[in-house]
Amino acid sequence: MVDHADGAVRKPALELLTLARRIGEPSAVVLGAGAAAADIAAKAGEYGAAKVYVVDGAEFADQLVVPKVDALAQIAKANDVAAVLVTSSGEGKEVAARVALRLGSGIITDAV
Repeated sequence: MVDHADGAVRKPALELLTLARRIGEPSAVVLGAGAAAADIAAKAGEYGAAKVYVVDGAEFADQLVVPKVDALAQIAKANDVAAVLVTSSGEGKEVAARVALRLGSGIITDAV
């Protein structure tokens, strides 16, 4: 999940993409970016995302995690991913925990 604000990718998301290349061929998920989605997707590609999924809609505007969890879990299930990596922010940890429950998976937080 590519963490972004005001049309720009946050630095921890770029660092995470760079590290994800070490364990495989990372895909990125851009949620609720609106008009900035294309720029955010391009930036994710520059930092190693082999594929970028963009999901947008009004439900992302309210800063709720449930729509993000729904989208991320659906993409993870459909693509049989080995891991779901999110930044270690408050929102990222909440999304990760809920996605882990949906996938019947474990969770590791604050990994270095």
